Amino acid sequence: MSFGAAIDDMAASGVTNSEDRPEPSRLPSRLDDLGPRIASSIVLIVLGLTVAVHGGPWIAGATGGAAVVMSYEWARMSEPRALASAFVFCVIGALGAVMAASWGYYAHAFVWMAACGAGSALRRRSFSGVIETAGGIVYVGAPCVLFLALRAHDPGGLTIILGLFSIIWTADAAAYFGGKLIGGPKLVPQLSPAKTWSGFASGAAAGMAAAAVFGAAVGGALAPWCFVGFILALVGLLGDLFESLLKRRFGVKDASRIIPGHGGVLDRIDGLMAATVVTATVLTLSPDTLPALLGGVG
Repeated sequence: MSFGAAIDDMAASGVTNSEDRPEPSRLPSRLDDLGPRIASSIVLIVLGLTVAVHGGPWIAGATGGAAVVMSYEWARMSEPRALASAFVFCVIGALGAVMAASWGYYAHAFVWMAACGAGSALRRRSFSGVIETAGGIVYVGAPCVLFLALRAHDPGGLTIILGLFSIIWTADAAAYFGGKLIGGPKLVPQLSPAKTWSGFASGAAAGMAAAAVFGAAVGGALAPWCFVGFILALVGLLGDLFESLLKRRFGVKDASRIIPGHGGVLDRIDGLMAATVVTATVLTLSPDTLPALLGGVG
């Protein structure tokens, strides 16, 4: 066989020099999940705004539904081998608290969660086991109760919720795109390898901008609202990192896969949960904060 014929045979069989092979037609994109993420976000935004504006049974029902899903996600993460019993304990504690809060019994809601958490000792004999079950009830139930309390706040309940939504959603989206597109040094690689300093900076700047716009809309001063935006963006990030810590502790990547592009409900609203707790705490300890921020809007 001639040298030329040998080369022809090699080419026909696909045995060619690696340098002559074409580059892959598609490289993995840093935004592969963008489509499902945007679609899911639009649905969640519309749902969130609808129930927030209507309030009453609407927001109580939506919060209760979220509590059920998050209870399942917590049980799935913490006790996958005893999923049913873990879910029952968590959902009884969290959903019962939401029901009490929907009727305005906020103190009773926390007493109920504490009682259910203590009752978890009946099925989890170890200290760490009790902490996991009781912790799940509080982690799911407390933000739900405080969210309903904020919506029912008089004056300005709806304004509080819309402000939280505006700041947290904007900061979250900016952090995602900033981190993906800019990249750079990792923020806390031990907990969340995907988070970067550029993402945090983008989220903080966007949170401040969203707060400034929202503050102007309700007649508030610029500087206090920018401060609020930065703090809530930071709190949202810390809530996200805490969720990452829990998932690392339990050895899971996502709380569930119920929301395309986001994972589970806990994955999606961890920042909002943390911001809700901090906002409710501040308004409880310092009631004069709200009138100052709202500029007299009820």
